[in-house]
Amino acid sequence: MELPLPEDLEAQVQARADDAGLPVGEWIVEALQREAFRQLCEKTDDWWRRHPDEARAATKGYQHRHRDSSAA
Repeated sequence: MELPLPEDLEAQVQARADDAGLPVGEWIVEALQREAFRQLCEKTDDWWRRHPDEARAATKGYQHRHRDSSAA
């Protein structure tokens, strides 16, 4: 699959791939994965801010389960 990119953007992508020691295609895939993870983290942070009580309960439940599993 070929993406039409402006010349300067293509050069920037090539330079970043070169710096990472990766072929351009692999660098693009990894960049997409990083961006998807960043967006997931942002959505999660937003949810935690909008639902503080549920977040506290989830954290407390996790801590309780973690203590139980480490004691076993």
